[in-house]
Amino acid sequence: MNNRLFTNKVLDKKSLGIFLIFFFFSILLGDVITIDFEIDGSGYSASATEGSGYTDVFNRSNPSIGGNSTYIWAVEDLSLSNPYLSLSQIDVTNASSFTFSIDLIAHHYNDWDNSDELLITYSLDGASNQNLLWVQNIGGTYNETAALDTDFDGDGECSYVLPSLTTGTSGCTTSSSVFETFSSSTISLSNKSTLDIKIQFNNLTAEDEGIYIDNIRIDLFESITISGNSGFRLMSSPVAGTIYSDLLSELWTQGMTGGDVTSGTANVWTLDVSGQSWSALSNLSTASQTAGEGFLVYVFSDTDNDGDDDLPVTLSVSGTENSSSTTLGSIADGDWGLAGNPYATTIDWDLVTQTDVVTSCYVWDDATDAYISWNGSAGDLSNGLIAPYQGFWVQASGSTGSITIETSDKSSIAGTFYRSVSDSTGSASFTFSSNGYERTIYLSFNINGEVDMDISDAYQLMPMQMTNHLIAMTYAEETALAVNNLPVSYTDEVIIPLDVMMLSVENQLFQPVVTDGMVTWELSNLPEGLTLSLTNQMTGEPTLLEEGASLSFTTIVKDSFGYPEGTVNSYPLIGESLFALSVSNTQMGNDDATLPSEFALHPVYPNPFNPSASVSFTIPDFGRVRLDVYDVKGSLVETLIDETMRPGHHKYAWRPEGLSSGVYFLKLVSGAQEFTQKVTYLK
Repeated sequence: MNNRLFTNKVLDKKSLGIFLIFFFFSILLGDVITIDFEIDGSGYSASATEGSGYTDVFNRSNPSIGGNSTYIWAVEDLSLSNPYLSLSQIDVTNASSFTFSIDLIAHHYNDWDNSDELLITYSLDGASNQNLLWVQNIGGTYNETAALDTDFDGDGECSYVLPSLTTGTSGCTTSSSVFETFSSSTISLSNKSTLDIKIQFNNLTAEDEGIYIDNIRIDLFESITISGNSGFRLMSSPVAGTIYSDLLSELWTQGMTGGDVTSGTANVWTLDVSGQSWSALSNLSTASQTAGEGFLVYVFSDTDNDGDDDLPVTLSVSGTENSSSTTLGSIADGDWGLAGNPYATTIDWDLVTQTDVVTSCYVWDDATDAYISWNGSAGDLSNGLIAPYQGFWVQASGSTGSITIETSDKSSIAGTFYRSVSDSTGSASFTFSSNGYERTIYLSFNINGEVDMDISDAYQLMPMQMTNHLIAMTYAEETALAVNNLPVSYTDEVIIPLDVMMLSVENQLFQPVVTDGMVTWELSNLPEGLTLSLTNQMTGEPTLLEEGASLSFTTIVKDSFGYPEGTVNSYPLIGESLFALSVSNTQMGNDDATLPSEFALHPVYPNPFNPSASVSFTIPDFGRVRLDVYDVKGSLVETLIDETMRPGHHKYAWRPEGLSSGVYFLKLVSGAQEFTQKVTYLK
């Protein structure tokens, strides 16, 4: 990420500075239930019915009044005793809140008495009824205007007068004779399963005392909240089109037409895939969002520019959820695409059609100020799920890449990220902690895994902004990895650099500093027959990794580094890694199952030799081993081995290149012990 896009900006209203990010993001969207009375009994039931037309009635009717020529529910001059409509057993299992709206019009502007009322209440999971919407007269005894009673005190308010078939003034003025929509506030569902709504009409027993209703709408929402402090967020939308103004209305937006201010640097960006650069929105009201594409927002905690933190806030977007498949394509080989969940439901990344892209995807995790990744078998979380409204990175590999997300990729599991796949044969993880910071990295073991870079490796990506943090990573081909995908079996011991650094931000550079910490590991899913060990390359101390153990460490000072160019970048390799991770088969390198008890260099065979010789040696403990070749003058000719090795019997096939015939000396060193042996090479 090119940090210069986001820092050191002094704005008219807001400054895009460096903040520690701790916020959780979500949005409202869900099912809509409508009752329009066009079909008798559809979605509702009546306690009883009587009459027809629009007088002396409690029934479904189509009298063509109030601007509506289709069916409505008419209530006037009742003989029934306080009848009601029921909307029963509405399934709200996956919703967290709802709103209720209804179209209303009164019979006359001056016919409601203080005993006349419309009471709309709701009940969750069969509990007691709670107030939702009330209609009362405005407080007199007889013949006054009907209005919403928003504080449920028995008197309507003039600010919410109902329209009526006749207009005029009676305490309050009624000027409209067309149906109007009245809505409740957002009601929390508190993890409930069923919603019941009762629409009860009390009294209304005299001539012209009446009310008519139509178009009942219940919106069920999935809602989570943005909380915490300012920071970046990769986002998407389940509704396509010109949704930015609606979606971001509760946030501070700047630097564009339609924002809170047009001054300052814009804080909403889309990705120019062909140029691999960010493009700021110029007009929030007209910019169009494409289904399946992600975008970037910088969230300010002060959403109204009054100097106070306003988070948490809840965002909502109206419109119809995307219902067809979406494709993000035309990603050049090696380039990145910013995708997004196009639906209001969690999707499973492992089900997404992936064409010429790396199997890893990446989500910005604001709570830890870092990316989390998933490669199909290992990652930061336990499954393969991408939440609604989540943007995520994908990278093309081998050719022009694309992904296609279909409705069948929706998951029935309401998780946050990831699941494992069948071709994975195991995994391991390492969790580093220091001074309140924590970072986990992963190994995955796959039938197609490689020691070098492969399509299932996941980069350790640099954060979206500069903050102090702890970082850990393994390396392949000097590339930092958060998930290192490896083979299942080995003919030779593999040594992998594994580094951990505490990074402090100084002068717009990351400066590695000294800190003490602890590393633990999870090996319960390690493939059978594999052995892992860690060697601290500063102390030379090896540790065979066993389940339930831990290891302390001290980070070291290294050269500082900044952000390279580009939208997405992995960490650079800075100096020697703190640890060397050894991966091997349990019995690899042993002539038998018995580990040696002493250090030894065995006779080279054959000797003299041409063109190659077998060098055998045994080491009783994990440790650094060096095998050098010297000429008869004592000059170093070649270093054959210089690495941390596991205990056992080892062989090295020495095939000299560029050496002349003569006598040479092999010197084997491990710790304080060393052996020397004379050999003769014949050309």
